[in-house]
Amino acid sequence: MTADAWRGVPGSRSRFLPALPMLAMVSYAVALLVPWHHRWDPALGAYRIVDGIDGASWLLGVIVLCALLAWLLGREQAGFFTKMAAGATTFLALTGMVVDYLNWQAVAGAANSPDYVGPGFYVALAGTGVLLLSTVLSWRWIESW
Repeated sequence: MTADAWRGVPGSRSRFLPALPMLAMVSYAVALLVPWHHRWDPALGAYRIVDGIDGASWLLGVIVLCALLAWLLGREQAGFFTKMAAGATTFLALTGMVVDYLNWQAVAGAANSPDYVGPGFYVALAGTGVLLLSTVLSWRWIESW
């Protein structure tokens, strides 16, 4: 990869930038498959570990937005709309992660039980970090045009 391709000089495309939202998208998809939180199940009379698809189905929307962002960053004419899409996607992902964490803390506190945050939450949190990195780099890349 040449320095021009990395900096986003007009006429060259950075292949690295679309890969970052795709990596975040993959990490969100993996997070949906592994344990996320625990939930009280009245039928069992005990806590049940829920997967991400049951406990954080809002990530499906973020996966779609990440796919759209990767497509926008792969285009030659990335500009203002791409910057706003990157910012909005990152804002929604960060807000979703914070609200999800605080919600499950409140649920655990109301039930007087210890909170369980499974590996799916941390995988999604890592994906959000990658998404934040892609937003910062794409913003700077587009500004350098």
